[in-house]
Amino acid sequence: MLRATLGLIVILCGTVVATAGEKPRAFLELFTSQGCASCPAADALIGEFAEEEGVYAVSMPVKLWDFLGWADTLATDMLTKRQIAYSVARGDREVFTPQLMVNGERSVLGNDPDAIRTAIRETERRLTLPIDLSINNNVLTIDVGEDRRAAADKATLWLIVTDEEIRVPVREGENRGRKLTYHNVVREMRPIGMWKGEPMTFDLPLNDIDRDASAGCFVIAQVETFKGPGPIIGAAKVDHLFPARAAGVQRSTVASGR
Repeated sequence: MLRATLGLIVILCGTVVATAGEKPRAFLELFTSQGCASCPAADALIGEFAEEEGVYAVSMPVKLWDFLGWADTLATDMLTKRQIAYSVARGDREVFTPQLMVNGERSVLGNDPDAIRTAIRETERRLTLPIDLSINNNVLTIDVGEDRRAAADKATLWLIVTDEEIRVPVREGENRGRKLTYHNVVREMRPIGMWKGEPMTFDLPLNDIDRDASAGCFVIAQVETFKGPGPIIGAAKVDHLFPARAAGVQRSTVASGR
């Protein structure tokens, strides 16, 4: 595990419907790095959790250890800043890899399945806001319902675009010579609206999204606190934004490591 304490630094999915009958229990965010020897076990574990019913899991590669001499080829500034924003919101200013955030509330070691399951049990009660996704004629429709238990909260709706699987040959650093596999890698994340307690509907055209066959999406509703990102109170997913392409292509994206 790589760990650091830092000072304050400061989703686009014929008709397709989100996974039916699945009540979300957890939204897991794994902050990972190609330069971290402890991360491959967490990367594999996030893939296992993603297969469980009601558990939505994404990988968020970060630039935390790029200064050591090997740059993570998937990491972005956006995801790195999100990890730091969580540390500020929690008040501990601590970021590390592999770090896993559970439902926006609990930080745990990303390669510790027992700690992850405990955090899910302790936070899943907040994930009650209904969100339904559907795609028709190249438009993603997002229906957000009403939830009296969450009505006191104001939540930002985030659209998160992911690649289903990416394999990276790593040529430098602690994982040199390994080919790492990442699951549900976040490629884009953007706020799309604010939920204030009332039902609402968004129609989002998919024209500006890279039409990769493996692209999927998640939509989350996350409470914003004065310190930063807070609890996640709703989540939904679509496995394939472009199902016609996914049906005709079976492949994994390969990103070359340095």
